[in-house]
Amino acid sequence: MLMRLAGVLLRSSMLLLQLIGSAGSRLLPGGASASAMCRRLPLRVRHGLVRALSDGVSPERDAQRASAFREALELHRRLESCSDPQLGGAVREALGVLRDALRLYGPYGVYGSFNGGKDAVVIMHLLRAAVAAHCEARAGTVGDGTGGMADIVAAKPQLIYFHHAREFPEVEEFVHQTVESVDAHLFRYEKGILDGLADHMERMNADRAEADPPTFAFVLGTRVGDPNCKGQTAFAPSSDWMPPFMRVNPILTWDYGLVWRFLRTFELPYCRLYDEGYTSLGTLDDTRPNPALEDGAGGFRPAHALEDYSLERAGRVERKPKPKASETPAAGVPADAEVASAGPMACEPPAPSAARAKASTEHARTAGLVVIGDELLKGKVTDTNTAYAIGELRRRGIDVKRVAILPDDLDDIQREIRGQSASYDLVITSGGVGPTHDDVTLRALALALGQPIKRSETMEAMIRDAYGVDELTPEQAKMTMLPSGVRLRRVPVDPAAEGEQPSRWPIVQAQNVFVLPGVPSFFRSKLDVILKHFVATDRAVFTRTLVLTTEEEQIVPELNQAVKLFPSVTFGSYPSYDTTEYKTVITIEGDDEELVARALAELKASLQPETIVRRTSVDLQNMLN
Repeated sequence: MLMRLAGVLLRSSMLLLQLIGSAGSRLLPGGASASAMCRRLPLRVRHGLVRALSDGVSPERDAQRASAFREALELHRRLESCSDPQLGGAVREALGVLRDALRLYGPYGVYGSFNGGKDAVVIMHLLRAAVAAHCEARAGTVGDGTGGMADIVAAKPQLIYFHHAREFPEVEEFVHQTVESVDAHLFRYEKGILDGLADHMERMNADRAEADPPTFAFVLGTRVGDPNCKGQTAFAPSSDWMPPFMRVNPILTWDYGLVWRFLRTFELPYCRLYDEGYTSLGTLDDTRPNPALEDGAGGFRPAHALEDYSLERAGRVERKPKPKASETPAAGVPADAEVASAGPMACEPPAPSAARAKASTEHARTAGLVVIGDELLKGKVTDTNTAYAIGELRRRGIDVKRVAILPDDLDDIQREIRGQSASYDLVITSGGVGPTHDDVTLRALALALGQPIKRSETMEAMIRDAYGVDELTPEQAKMTMLPSGVRLRRVPVDPAAEGEQPSRWPIVQAQNVFVLPGVPSFFRSKLDVILKHFVATDRAVFTRTLVLTTEEEQIVPELNQAVKLFPSVTFGSYPSYDTTEYKTVITIEGDDEELVARALAELKASLQPETIVRRTSVDLQNMLN
């Protein structure tokens, strides 16, 4: 009862101070400001009023110690005055996002997701600096008005940590030391992310009146290019199946390099694993040093030395065993140490096993195509690979079930490859392989199949031999980074072909996925090799055509009857408007030649003989493919 009464008094006081603040100094004796009024109140009352004004929760929280508050405030001043042309604007923009979050939710309603990863470190320091500036601005100076800070009520930064049973000990140690150093309030939960989040919000709502809506915000380290970044903005409400809260993304536009520029410029401590070659921290089960940082002497360079930012997660491997449903990270609040990392892709189909992939390619009946390139979607280049692949696959009895043309987007490509690999016997990719920044197909393949990327000594030797060099350039070295377990299939040389030289470049196969270049001449030659040597099919497709002078709609009853009589045969009807020789072309196809012939004869017998065209000047060979 007393707590409820105190809550009512605090909310009333908050409303009064907000009214005073909105009306200006005219409502206060002697022209005093709201902050001045706050200074004149006894310390205990002032603590309660300032906190009520800031967050509307409870005044019974411990204030941050003075030294930690001064350090946070000094960090804020350094951040605001940053003159680095690359970093300064991004930092001030991030602080602006947090300033808005604190204005809306108060320092006790804004929680930083802090699991010890580099992105979490960035947002923790941004948050503690923003909280200090918020408290200074809202409370003003205290005492005799000479500018002293001794009595400012400084709220502790609120952090939340979803602990994982397989956490790196170094991460746990770093989290503990950091919280002590900055004097933050850490909420630690041993449960899975969803259960922990629900418990936390229930705990925070306990002191609120039933009529008060829950108002919490979680500050995340989500960055551009992260698997869970799609469609997010600086402020993004939680999904409707989750507890209600606001996601705050202050570093959404930052990349890997900017994260390290921030940490190193302001000399902020981070987990020591990053100095041992780790670039993306998860758990003991799914994280290894990044192979792109191997130093050639059995060790690894530090994380900030990574030059190709797209290889940030090259040290991450598939989690085994799969987490339980209760441990699956919620959208936007990941469970691993990298705040911006995606959780397990539970909603996506699993990649096929190697055994299933081998069987499917040896007896392929279905195929999918993944065609990659911004230039195709922008109309700068015409896609000819799709038509060629469909024709060649169909000639061998392999049905193309899906074609996807995608931009050079890591997330889009890995999701498409994963889905097609699980659904079809054979997957062919076109484009996105090479040394440039937009060549992301192999990295997407690694993510799709749950394999880490590592340096391939075989590919390295091939590249050295092809270019005649002893040392590879960084661009050439990038092409040696392949998903673990890939096969480098050499192109067989026909013994009967005199003078034929073996190809310098192998064909990359990962399970049932073949990775081909986008250049049409290279794509065609490698696809021919795959279909001749690496893919077997025991199915033949027989196709017949029937060319008619009749409009398509005039033969619907006859065509429907034939379809009913021959359910295992495929009929196609295609109207033509480009010639006067015929109006409709019917195709009849199946893997039983005799049945296809019977279906053709049955349909012809049901039509008027004079409507059937015996010969045309138009090549209809494409209808037979």
